[in-house]
Amino acid sequence: MKPLVSIVIPIYNGEKYIDTCMESMLGQTYENIEIIMVNDGSKDSSTEICDKYAAGDARVKVIHQENKGLSGARNAGIAKATGEYVIFFDVDDTVDKDVIKDNIELAVDNNADVVMFCFWYYNVDTGELKPNPMDRVFVGDAGEYFYNYLIPTMDTEVFNAPWNKMIKKSVLEDNNLHFDSRYPIYEDIIFASELFNVVNKIVVNNKMYYKYFVRSSGSLITRFYETFFDSVTQFHTNAMRYCAKYENNESQVRRFNKLYVTLTIMHLKQISCKADLHNDRKYELIRRICDNTQFIEALNNTELPTSKKKIMRILIMKKRYGAICKLYNILNRIQKN
Repeated sequence: MKPLVSIVIPIYNGEKYIDTCMESMLGQTYENIEIIMVNDGSKDSSTEICDKYAAGDARVKVIHQENKGLSGARNAGIAKATGEYVIFFDVDDTVDKDVIKDNIELAVDNNADVVMFCFWYYNVDTGELKPNPMDRVFVGDAGEYFYNYLIPTMDTEVFNAPWNKMIKKSVLEDNNLHFDSRYPIYEDIIFASELFNVVNKIVVNNKMYYKYFVRSSGSLITRFYETFFDSVTQFHTNAMRYCAKYENNESQVRRFNKLYVTLTIMHLKQISCKADLHNDRKYELIRRICDNTQFIEALNNTELPTSKKKIMRILIMKKRYGAICKLYNILNRIQKN
């Protein structure tokens, strides 16, 4: 008997996307699947559409719940899943018809705890489809992955996302792994940094199966969250714990530091340029980042590629909160002009 694969799809006000998503789910060439649609408090017609699909195919299950956010929806799907492997797809992206078949074969043949695969970026605003492949297939244990393939998967963001990973359900259960609902942003890399701390056998499939739709309008990345820095700091804490398992980890630590610093500097720009945020609150948030010893240590051990970021490092080290804010606002006005 081929193993059952549970596909978890969080849905919030997804009426525009559900039909296309479910067409690709029900059209999978691997049939032993259960599709768990988690309707996370939708206000549109998603509820009725989900129920329609559940009534039409026994493989489809629906969870209706109050809005708990993306993490809460995925966690509800994990709790409901009965498959040997679990995979998460987003309702507004699209997948290849062989994504389950090809990757469950790799999982079974290699007794893998997790199989990762590659993807395309599709820019909705410009129509550009950008391939994001890797150069080879990887099969190995946790140590081999850490030393030989962690950094390439980080550089291509194959490490980051939850929707390109087929995960053994027992790994989630035995380690009480779930998505951290405290953080509405970057919960994906928090989860990844916990997952790779516990898995033993890893496969990276270099074939692309998933089309990730990049939308500037309404994207979580473009929204402002005061908990942003808490999210990326939690990720970095997990990543340092992961690296501490291995000797000679300097390259991996530097790569995680670089991501942490890059994301935090991006957030400093968000804070500085947010028009409806009072200056006193801006300075308070900037001060909190500049006074954080974990961030400062990572910053001291990260090479910054541009002169603007190098200037920002000096201002951060000197705790020039007002200057940070003013510089980003000047740069933002120049960019707009």
